[in-house]
Amino acid sequence: MKKYMVYLEDSENVYKIAVPADSEQEAIEFCRGNGDLVAVKDVTEEYQISEDKITKALLNAGFGRIETDFVIRALYKINLTTD
Repeated sequence: MKKYMVYLEDSENVYKIAVPADSEQEAIEFCRGNGDLVAVKDVTEEYQISEDKITKALLNAGFGRIETDFVIRALYKINLTTD
């Protein structure tokens, strides 16, 4: 799984949407119907997601250890974390 930034516009604004997807086309499909496509950028290397930081944030927010482990393992399984 990669991380994409999809840029869309409507008649008034331009929007930047972060989308995890297996391909650029999948990211585009996810955003379809929300405006006209302006650009898509692979930002996988620019936006690293640290397991340690997510773990700390979830525990600080009151999530239990089991719930936190589920989230971390799910992110790891789809290759969205760096640790």
